[in-house]
Amino acid sequence: MSRHPETIDFWVGDLPHWEVVDGRYFVTIHLRGAIPDEGSRRIREIVAQFRQLEQRAPEQALELSRRIFREMEAWLDRSERTSHLGNPNVAALVAEAIAHRQQLGIWNMFEYVIMPSHVHMFFELTKARLKPALENFKTWTGGQAGRLLQMDGERFWQGEWFDHWSRSDEQDERIVAYLRRNPEKAGLVQSYHEWPYGGWRAPNASREQLSSGDAKQR
Repeated sequence: MSRHPETIDFWVGDLPHWEVVDGRYFVTIHLRGAIPDEGSRRIREIVAQFRQLEQRAPEQALELSRRIFREMEAWLDRSERTSHLGNPNVAALVAEAIAHRQQLGIWNMFEYVIMPSHVHMFFELTKARLKPALENFKTWTGGQAGRLLQMDGERFWQGEWFDHWSRSDEQDERIVAYLRRNPEKAGLVQSYHEWPYGGWRAPNASREQLSSGDAKQR
């Protein structure tokens, strides 16, 4: 079933962001420095094209958004520069923060995967707006991880995140499958079931039906 929800907010910073009513969001947050200067330059060039679009050009906006995501993923998949999330203690605190917001009802998390340089999450919001929910998540996890790694005030996360809202039930299923394939695609495991940092490993996870869930705010 296709969805055509009303837009709540749209803004373009370092990346474009689009919030809609009852949106189901595929969000990628990556570590600061995980994408090298060349990759960042190429992404900025695509975002510059995005800024030049007419307001009523949703198809062009969607295609540019997909190009941004493909560019980001290409660099993140081979990132060896920054891999703090491969630290089991750091990955555990990020997973705890995701689960805590689920318990608080901030979001309903359908699936997530924590990769060495980035986090993918697929969720719907139940109590919060997109920007404050993600900024709060980044602030807490970044602060905790920075102390754990003794980063001496160095910023943990990149300033912004990539978000994309799912437009159909079929796309929901493709996003979940994409998240689960990530550790396999990166050559980290043979089967995603072996990767320890994913929503499928969370206690009491119930993600077989995308309409259900109880969405953990540290």
